[in-house]
Amino acid sequence: MQKSKLNFILLTISFLIIFQSNVIAEKISFKNCKIIEDPTGESIHNILNDTLKEQGKKIIPYNKKESLKKINDRFEFVNRTFNLETKIVEVVRKEINKEKKSHESNFEVKDKNTLSIVNMDERGDFSTAKWNSEKNKLEFEDTIVMYDVYYYKLSEGIVEKYQYRGSYKELIKIEKCESNFSLPGTTDSENIASGSGFFVNRNGYFITNNHVISKCRSKSKITFKKQDIEAELIAKDETLDLAVLKANVKPDNFLKFSNERPEKLQKVIVAGYPFGKGLSDDLKFTQGIISSLKGYGDNSNELQIDAAINPGNSGGPIINEDGDLVAVAVSGLSKDITEGINFGIKSSSVMNFLDVNSIDYKYSKSSTFSFGNKKLNNLLEKSTVYTYCN
Repeated sequence: MQKSKLNFILLTISFLIIFQSNVIAEKISFKNCKIIEDPTGESIHNILNDTLKEQGKKIIPYNKKESLKKINDRFEFVNRTFNLETKIVEVVRKEINKEKKSHESNFEVKDKNTLSIVNMDERGDFSTAKWNSEKNKLEFEDTIVMYDVYYYKLSEGIVEKYQYRGSYKELIKIEKCESNFSLPGTTDSENIASGSGFFVNRNGYFITNNHVISKCRSKSKITFKKQDIEAELIAKDETLDLAVLKANVKPDNFLKFSNERPEKLQKVIVAGYPFGKGLSDDLKFTQGIISSLKGYGDNSNELQIDAAINPGNSGGPIINEDGDLVAVAVSGLSKDITEGINFGIKSSSVMNFLDVNSIDYKYSKSSTFSFGNKKLNNLLEKSTVYTYCN
């Protein structure tokens, strides 16, 4: 390595690290860490698809939900403990059917909200990466010196890992963990997970996705008539990715379930809060058609639509032109490879989930005409909610 490059890296690191300010806890623990974003895994998948294209073979669409599940299911647990006195972090991880492994490294406190760790090493250069079909692995023609910076956001239980190469910064992964630490003065309004939901009766019961509430450290909340209301988890189904919760409210309206089977080319509308309230606190709509009556991997509990579904839409309703529930928004394939391939959980599966858990809901009467835009907007505004948790 050239001396000038080493000096540049060390100089940059010195600017990144700020010494400890007032942090009260002696040890901070992050447990049951799960990866919630994996851009690197998607990049590797794209490299594989480039190879398949060159060979004239069919590419494999990237499914974010399935990919993250596959990574996280490899481990029984991944835990990290930060000793603020010794400035040493112990990482303990246990893969399924393998022995537990642990290692230690040094860290610094960047500020009272964030821990930071810097690791520097030499690794394969992704710009020279190619997929070796015979060995079924990624190979690099050259290496490059890089350094990783991990930011542990104490108030949110989120780990962000950035990879640096000179002045270039690339997000590698984001994890979410359970933490024993909360900052002085923090409140439940500092949410770490959000999504959409909708009422299924006038008793305050509402549906959302299980993945929206699965890692909540505190009770979920909804924004109802400009107030934040706590909600109790009643039941969940990890396989279907559904959850039903109850808030102590009386909604002005709720969604009824379509009593007709979904059909290809049927027009649908998606309602929800894409990107949470960061975009705006206004309920948003997209529209399209039903593209397929099966989800990813021939999943018969789901259907495919071409209406846009973005992060934050999860758990929101997909309705027909009569205002009846057709499906629940759940996921979409990567926009880098595909366009307009999104999925919803069929209303028939949602009804079965509610039946098993003895939750009341209503079918819609058959209709030969569609609602006007004003009536649809009014219905969705009063029945769809923003849901979030810490």
